Amino acid sequence: MRGESGRAGFYNLAVVGDLIWEGECAMQVAFLFMEKPAQKFGTFGGVFVPNVLTILGVILFLRSGWVVGNAGLTDALLMLCLANAVTFISALSLSAIATNTKAQGGGAYFLISRSLGWEFGGAIGLPLYLAQAISVAFYVVGFTESVQYLFPDLDARVFSLGTLGAITVVAWIGASVAVKAQYVILATLAVSLASFFIGFQISDGWEARMEPGYEEGQNFWSVFAIFFPAVTGIMSGVSMSGDLKDPTRSIPRGTLWAVAFTFFVYVLQLIWLAMGSNRDALVGDALVMQTLSVFPPLIIAGLWAATLSSALASLVAAPRTMQALAKDRVVPRFLSKGHGASNEPRIALVLSAGISVICVWVGDLNLIAPLISMFFLATYGAVNLVAALESWTSNPTYRPTFKVHWLVSLVGAIACFGIMLLLNPLATVLAVALIVTAYTILARRAYRTAWGDMRSGFWFAVACMGLLKLYASRQHQRNWRPAILVLMSNLKQNNQLLRFSRYLEANKGVLFLSHIILGDWKTSNDRQKALTRQIDDRILEERMSAFSKVVIAKDFEQGVTSLLQGAGLGNLQPNTLMIEWGSGWLRDHDFPHTVHQALEMEANLIVYSKAKEPDSHLYSVIDVWWSARANGSMMITLAHLLQSNQAWQESRIRILRIIRDEGGREAAEAGMAELLKDSRIEVEPVIVVSKDPPLESIARESARSAVTFVGVSVRTLEEEAGPLSSYAPLVDSVQGHLFLTKNWHDLEL
Repeated sequence: MRGESGRAGFYNLAVVGDLIWEGECAMQVAFLFMEKPAQKFGTFGGVFVPNVLTILGVILFLRSGWVVGNAGLTDALLMLCLANAVTFISALSLSAIATNTKAQGGGAYFLISRSLGWEFGGAIGLPLYLAQAISVAFYVVGFTESVQYLFPDLDARVFSLGTLGAITVVAWIGASVAVKAQYVILATLAVSLASFFIGFQISDGWEARMEPGYEEGQNFWSVFAIFFPAVTGIMSGVSMSGDLKDPTRSIPRGTLWAVAFTFFVYVLQLIWLAMGSNRDALVGDALVMQTLSVFPPLIIAGLWAATLSSALASLVAAPRTMQALAKDRVVPRFLSKGHGASNEPRIALVLSAGISVICVWVGDLNLIAPLISMFFLATYGAVNLVAALESWTSNPTYRPTFKVHWLVSLVGAIACFGIMLLLNPLATVLAVALIVTAYTILARRAYRTAWGDMRSGFWFAVACMGLLKLYASRQHQRNWRPAILVLMSNLKQNNQLLRFSRYLEANKGVLFLSHIILGDWKTSNDRQKALTRQIDDRILEERMSAFSKVVIAKDFEQGVTSLLQGAGLGNLQPNTLMIEWGSGWLRDHDFPHTVHQALEMEANLIVYSKAKEPDSHLYSVIDVWWSARANGSMMITLAHLLQSNQAWQESRIRILRIIRDEGGREAAEAGMAELLKDSRIEVEPVIVVSKDPPLESIARESARSAVTFVGVSVRTLEEEAGPLSSYAPLVDSVQGHLFLTKNWHDLEL
């Protein structure tokens, strides 16, 4: 048994190592982002070796004994199988994605961003970078404490900073150093493990160590949470695809063989530890492997190889992740600047080293370690999610040579996020909060990527399934939702028309922003494309729930009928035509006949007249003038949709009805009460007694109301002075927003 100071020092290191996402940080590595050598690697050197070096690291040397001492061999092997099942599924998903997409600089960030999009990739990439940069400090501290075991009086902080400086110099020279060093590191680890396995002897009482003997405060899941990071780290070979002789063959084989080989190593190690040492030594001595080794110094050599290679690898990986993020403008572009033929990211290297210096100087990394674990688990979860969604959506361009069923990948994603909660619920919340914040910020920037991602495929699959379900469902008037075809006469204006069309849609339906080009197809084709792009830009800029539709027609009637017939899909068709009062379309000689045709096609009509005074100068009232039942019901629904917007929530709705004499008030009020009972909308009924023409009464009562809904008659469409000309005095008198409406059910009125 070792001295107390050495045991305490390494136990502290073990605590630090408990929650380090050792696998990913270890070799996501120089091998992920190294400059491309002229030689092409095979499966062994390009994939298998980097992955094995990633998985067999610090926790192998410092925590496996503690796990066996607490869990016993039976539970320890169960933990290994559970953890490796998650790693194996993630390896399957990774193989599928890697054989469909040629990975470039950025590793996991590249894969996720090119599949789930720039925003999601950036949201994962930023925490991933921080985890890599901070992990450098973890491994430096691990190396320092191993040296302290031999030199107890060593100043840990000074030595750690010196070690970090030396590693930074090596990283400054270039990532090619790591390529040359990987075989030396692998040989050192192999000799170290051989020394451990050869020195095996069965200890008395090994039968008792088959069963668990958890310390106070520990249980199966708490120990599993500590052990899980040891068996991860399968990203190393994926970015080697450009340097492999046959990437589609090497990545799946090399990754899966690495998972299988390291699983076999861990199985043997756990058995050796359980049968070769007593429980007190397993729990109390972090370097229990030394006591079982035929040549103990080789265990130290293996530990040093694991810590130094992991620290160097992380310091090479972090700047390259930052460089990839900067190239995509997730972070300032100057951080992407490279040096030399291999494009070494030295500015990002200095930034990464600075973060590591701060962490080394602070010293207490136990609070940060769980958060780092969350970031890397989130990365694996995202990879599984990408594979599941890509497979489920069945994008034609998703053709991996290594195929995995989407359900398998989905189980892997759920398992990753479940393990995050097992590791540390608070750290999980913090990690998710940071990722969501980053995603929100990036999404608001609305950056347009230069690559295609699978989101369009995902939404296509969802939309297709939804449209088919909608098409098969029974349509009923009570399920009516606004699908408004907004006919825009001037694309550079119509601000109020668009504003109120969005109010009426109220996130409950959909808008079709449309325009008609009168002319010949051959001469108007380019203009149609330009106007479509213009409308699309406006939709994206103003974040509207809308589609664009620009048609070329020989006349207005053909244009409207083409829009009504071709703007939607299945049952998702425009059900309301909205035009602005005063637009050129209203004065078109085909307008009356066109509206008749639209009503016969079961589309409602809304003619909007914008307010003449600011909303703040008007009464906060929405007036609905009741007329025919179908038209009145539609206006009440539109008023309710308008009121559901935040800008109109404080406005009250009035339902007004005109009667000729006071004697009819009681019957009118009873009818209104029955109507309002059916509408289930909080409104104020108003009976207006007047013998004046109806439009004059409406103009007088609603002169200063913020919004007024008025039904129109079909016959007014064909008035001699022009369509709806009898409503012109009303439009002039009403100072607020006016909607002239016609429900297609009242076509005969």
